[in-house]
Amino acid sequence: MSMRKYRIDVHLVDDHTMFTESLAEAINRSEVAHVSSTFATLEACKQTLIKSRPDVLLLDISMPDGSGINFCKQVIADYPKIRLIAVTVHDEYSVIQRMMDSGAHGYLLKSSPVAELIKAIQCVWRGGRYVSAEVEEIIRKSKEQNIFLTPVERNVLRLICDGLTNQEIAPQLFMSVETVNWYRKRLLAKLGAKNTAGLVTLAMREKLV
Repeated sequence: MSMRKYRIDVHLVDDHTMFTESLAEAINRSEVAHVSSTFATLEACKQTLIKSRPDVLLLDISMPDGSGINFCKQVIADYPKIRLIAVTVHDEYSVIQRMMDSGAHGYLLKSSPVAELIKAIQCVWRGGRYVSAEVEEIIRKSKEQNIFLTPVERNVLRLICDGLTNQEIAPQLFMSVETVNWYRKRLLAKLGAKNTAGLVTLAMREKLV
């Protein structure tokens, strides 16, 4: 049997052509990985995966035809042997958390050096997980600032998110309307929201209910 140097097969999904071309070229110059296919849409990648699958899939989150987070979840479910790394500009903790919860094996920002991306590709291909130091710092700071809500506050917030008024919430939680109003104001202050709409948006985004 002839021996050959193994190169990790990579697919790249990103709709920014200049970024895709330069990144693919940089990866191909490495001795460990090779970009065999690039895609500007999720659908194009989806159709190709039916016939051929890479070792590692590099995926942007904001795509013109859908969410990279939902696509990640689908790829991991349909092709569990594919290792997937998010390569994106999104540095929000909530997005990072959702992407990792969807099964991503790695997360890097587009500002990361190519050498680090190569390192991440090798790491996930070998079965590990890789999160860049920059992303690790975002996760650490967000956890330090994590909002703690009491069980009562969560119940009030849940009912607010369901669209109930203070008058409707009061009997459900065996409180007076004044007490519910006090909790509503406390939640607004605690979460830094300007109004009820902002409170609901933040609660849903951060999965507080």
